Amino acid sequence: MRDEEYQPHQIAGYGVRAQPALVELMSPQLRLTQLGTVAAVLALAASLGAVLTFPDFGDPTTGSGWAVTAAVVSGVLLVITVVQTLIWRRAMADWKGDADHDLRALTRISWVAHLVSYPTVLVGLWACIAGSVAAGTASTAALLLAFALLFLLLAQVLAGVQFLRTEGPAGTIPGHLRRLSAGIQRRR
Repeated sequence: MRDEEYQPHQIAGYGVRAQPALVELMSPQLRLTQLGTVAAVLALAASLGAVLTFPDFGDPTTGSGWAVTAAVVSGVLLVITVVQTLIWRRAMADWKGDADHDLRALTRISWVAHLVSYPTVLVGLWACIAGSVAAGTASTAALLLAFALLFLLLAQVLAGVQFLRTEGPAGTIPGHLRRLSAGIQRRR
C-alpha cells in the first residue's frame, strides 16, 4: 500500500516499532482464532460426552472406539487452535511494539499447524460419522458426535487454517484487489 491509502493516524513515524495499521488490519484474524479455539473446546466437550453416553451393546466391537477417536482428534485440534491463537497474539504484540518476536519462525510453526489441521479434521469427520452410525442415529452419543463434527469444522475453519500472514488477511476481496493493483503498478 502507498502512504496515500493510509489515514494519517495510521502512519507511524520512522524508527517507531508499532504498526497500528497492521494491528487494525489483523485484529479480526486474532478474533477468528479465538473463536476457533472456543469451537475446539466445544468439540472436545461434545466428543467426551459421546464417549460417556455411548450405548453398551455388550460387545467390545460396538464402535465406541470411534467416539474415543473423535475425542482424541478434538484434543489434537484444540492444541492446533491454541497454538494458532498464541502465535497470533505474539505477532500482535510485536506489531503493537510491546514485544520483539521472530515472526519468520512463528510463521513457519503456524504454517505447519495449519497443514496438520487438514488430516486431523478428516480423521475427525470420519470418526464422528462412523461413531454416529455405530451408536444408532437416535442415541445421545450420535447427537453429541454430530455436534462434535460441527464444532470440529468450525474450529478448523476459524482457527486451524488461519496461519500467520504478515502480508495481510488471505482470501478477502480487498486483499485480492490490492495484490492485483500492486501487480499492475509494477508493470508500469
